[in-house]
Amino acid sequence: MKRILCVALCAATACMAATACVGQNQPGPTPTPPPAQTEEQRQDYDLFIFMGQSNMGGRGIQYSEAVPVGAGHAYEYRAVTGNDQNGWLYQVQEPFGKDENNQQLSDGNKKSGGMVSAFCEAYYQTAQVPVIAVSASVGGTSINSWTPGTDYFNEAKRRLTNAIQYTCGLEDGQVRHVNMVWCQGESDASAFAAGKMDYSGKLNSIVQGLKNLYNGLGVEHCFIVPPSEYGDGQLSETKTALAEEQIKLCSQNPDFVLASLKFRNVPKVLRDDPHFFQGVYNVCGWDAGTHAATFIADGTQPQCTPFAEGEELELAQKFGITLSRHT
Repeated sequence: MKRILCVALCAATACMAATACVGQNQPGPTPTPPPAQTEEQRQDYDLFIFMGQSNMGGRGIQYSEAVPVGAGHAYEYRAVTGNDQNGWLYQVQEPFGKDENNQQLSDGNKKSGGMVSAFCEAYYQTAQVPVIAVSASVGGTSINSWTPGTDYFNEAKRRLTNAIQYTCGLEDGQVRHVNMVWCQGESDASAFAAGKMDYSGKLNSIVQGLKNLYNGLGVEHCFIVPPSEYGDGQLSETKTALAEEQIKLCSQNPDFVLASLKFRNVPKVLRDDPHFFQGVYNVCGWDAGTHAATFIADGTQPQCTPFAEGEELELAQKFGITLSRHT
């Protein structure tokens, strides 16, 4: 896959100031890489915008049990709460994007813990490239709220464009790839199953609208995590139909890649329908991040499998996490 590079130093009128690189109040050490002298010495970054409804925003109330992100492995670009004085980049942690709310796109205070930290750490460990992550998710939303021309789409586009622009302005950095992670569909399952919605067409319009945003950079692929198929303690036929539509889209359209099926086959004890406990978000994010990194590296199509009993414990043990659902 052809690698796209940013210009080393953008004109002052084109890029945001690069002096405020890392948020001063971020937890843990503040990375201060030395300025590079040549293109080969400059740091690559891969950008992802995380879009969708509540299972993308995260509703795992045990967010302290989330996979931790190593220092320098992934940064949240805070398009709403960031500023030149305190910084725009903060180490990714759960609840990811909790305070990234404004009049155009807000999830209130509902974000509690999700898959993004696990995705970013898995991506870094596989690709050895730091992630810059952008939050754009709102619980309970239909895909109709995200199509081009809506407030949500326009705000998501603004956030991603600014993140690309900012990263291009870093003296030590360059954008390698820009991609999107999508987890949404619970709200549209009934309409889709009734034949009242061209879901794939709408999702494709969103992705097409996020291409070529700045300096030739924009969304290259949409990595899909199909939504929860559960409601009121049992499987929902309409939600499963919507998930199958997303899987089909990934097999037919090269702009879409199936990233994980770990929200499928989840035991009831690990669910709070239609949401999940943190251990499941960890597994799903880790799976999706690993698959995304491998696909971007060599085009390998992910071989996704449903959730298997014990996966959450195995991953928790890897990071020394005690899951409250098992104590």
